[in-house]
Order: sequence, then structure tokens, then C-alpha cells
Amino acid sequence: MILSARLARPLGLAFALLGPALAGAACSSSAGSEEATPAGAEPTAVPSGASSAPPTPTPTPTPVLAPTADASAPEAGPPNPYLGGVPISAPAGTWTYVPMSDVVCGNGSTSGVSVNLSPTPGAPLLVFMMGGGACWDALTCLGGAAANLQDAVGEAEINADIPRVAALFDRTTSDNPFKEASFVFVPYCTGDLHAGDAQKTYTFAIKTQTIQHRGARNTDAIVKRLLATFPKPPKLWLTGASGGGYGAMLSHHRFKTAWPGARIDLLDDCGPPVQPTGSTWQNMQASWKLELPPGCIDCAADVGKLLPHLASTMGQGRFALLEYTEDKTIRSFTGRLVAQDFTSKVMALRSAMGPRQRAYLVAGDSHVLLKQSPLPVASSGTSLPTWLKRFATDDAAWAHEGP
Repeated sequence: MILSARLARPLGLAFALLGPALAGAACSSSAGSEEATPAGAEPTAVPSGASSAPPTPTPTPTPVLAPTADASAPEAGPPNPYLGGVPISAPAGTWTYVPMSDVVCGNGSTSGVSVNLSPTPGAPLLVFMMGGGACWDALTCLGGAAANLQDAVGEAEINADIPRVAALFDRTTSDNPFKEASFVFVPYCTGDLHAGDAQKTYTFAIKTQTIQHRGARNTDAIVKRLLATFPKPPKLWLTGASGGGYGAMLSHHRFKTAWPGARIDLLDDCGPPVQPTGSTWQNMQASWKLELPPGCIDCAADVGKLLPHLASTMGQGRFALLEYTEDKTIRSFTGRLVAQDFTSKVMALRSAMGPRQRAYLVAGDSHVLLKQSPLPVASSGTSLPTWLKRFATDDAAWAHEGP
């Protein structure tokens, strides 16, 4: 998972606890009452690091490129539920934090997004969903398996995390295929893979904590603002790492609903839909009131069914999975603690991928490829920047790489 130095928590205890939890240990937890998500007028965006009033906003560039049509987009349908948002006004070429009163963290505090608008007219849009673990019962939530649940996540915390995925955001690197895009960084502080809508109170011994698992509502609020700001992007890349990679998969339908005619490609770094052991996946859904993609009837039983569902709903969009073959972080969360078992599940995912889905696998037990320096090179000799460029440019040479 990608965490700033300040936010990173030692998860050793949590992982040690996860073994018995994932094997089915019962923990004391009780559901709290639902609370309405706060609403209100959005504060003015403040450029990162500014100590006074923001500079005169630069109007959002008007796309001049023809949008990439998606053959799967319906010709007609119900009204777009994401219309009516307030556009984000911010200077181009710099990171600007945008506070949002309807983006709520696990502790009930509000957060926002950071944007870096492209100086290039008609630029594509890249949305990155932050990672940071997950929790679904007293053992995992009180044991520290999810980051930021008790913290406020604002400008400083987001700014500390952005450099960790410079592979996506660096406009000065010649081999970055995304450098001309407008960037959006979506924080993660709800412990629910960006896809829950519940309030839960967890109790273990004498410790009690109430958590707002509001990832789905946060994503809805953010998509509404982004649609108003980028009504017709020529292309959209939906990306995420670790918990944010799962969030990207679980949120794709929201972006598809907002931009029904747009081509949306998905990049998932170390969020493989490997089915957890025992009842863990069902427990996650129950605790979070997880909102699965509409029409994915088998996803409630098997998270691995997300891949064929995406293959059937993404139209011409590409799906890219980055993963380590023995990823010890994901092994801990899925309960697949034996490396060979996890590796076989990852290989099975790759074998079952659709015609516009590819995997870039690297041997080892590390976590999140995009944060590595230097970036990894697959066993075939293809570097990650080369593979990402092929992914982003519709290069026919884009293929599975790795063991």
C-alpha cells in the first residue's frame, strides 16, 4: 500500500492477527446506526503550499481532441446521476488541494482531492485512488490493518503521498505516457476499498471504535465534481494501488455512468482480485455494505469474477494488472499465507484474462510496483515504463509479461 512516512503504520501486529481472523476467529463487533453524509457548499480550492489567497484561477482547458468513442456505450438511458456538480477551478501545472465537505474519513472528519490540471489543451484525465489497507472486524480495525482511520487526511497528507507514484505524475520524464494528462489524487481513509456505505462500531476487550466506511459515497461526490470539471475528456485512465487498485475495479461503473461515451482504461497496481480464504470476502461485504458493480451477479461469491465482469463492460477499454507473484501484503489480507498458493491464484487470474486485459508480473514478495525506484523490469526484459507506454498508447505489442 502507498502511505506517506507519517501515515505508514507498522502492520506486523495486524498481519499477525489477520491469520486467525481470516481462518474464521470470531470477534466482537456491533453495527452502529447509519448517518447521513454531510452536504454543503464547497470551499475554494487552495494551491498546495500557499500561505495566502490562491492565484487567479486558470480556466479548465477546453478539450480540442475528439473523445475516444466506446462502442459499448448506450445511445440512451436514464439521466446521468452525476450531473450538477461544481466545477473545480485551479491553476494548471501545479498540485491544488480541493477540500470537500461530502468526502468523509473513517473518523468522521472531512477530506478532499488534489488536482494537477494539464497545461495541454484537450488533455486526457488520470484519476489515482490511494491505497492503505482494509478492515472489516474488530481484530482488523482495532489492530491497525487499515491506515488513516483515526486521522484527518488533508492537503499535507496527500502531498506527502503524491511523490510515491511519480511514475504516473512526473511531467518531466520523457518515458511517462501520462505526462500530458490532468491528474486527480483521491485519498483513502475509510478502510473499505473505496466502495462501502456503512457506519460500524467495533469492540475488542475494552477498546471501541466507530468507523465511517463511506468510500462509495466519497467516490460518488468526487465523480460529480470531476464530471463538471472535465465534461468530455478524450480519454480517461482510472488507476489505483493496493486498496486503491481494488477501488478502481469496484468504482469503474461509476465513472462509466458519468462518462458513458468515453474510453476508460484501468490500471490496477497490486490489487489482484484473489479470493480470500474462508468467509472473509462475505464478512467484508457485510461490514461495509459494499456496493458491487451492478450486473456482476457472481462477484458477491467470488471477487475474482470482477475480471470477466470488467471484460464484458469496459468496451474498448484496457485493463492492466501489476503484481508481485508472492505479494506478502495481499497474502496477509487474503489469508493465502503460503506463497505458492498465492502465486497459483495470480497465475490463474492471468490465464483467465479477457482479450483486452494484461498482467505485468514480477517475481518476489514486495508490494506496489509504481513506488519502486528504479521501476521493475520483468523477466522478459521489458521494463515497466515500456509496458505502461504500450498500455497507454494502444500498442499492439502490449502483452503479458513476467514469469
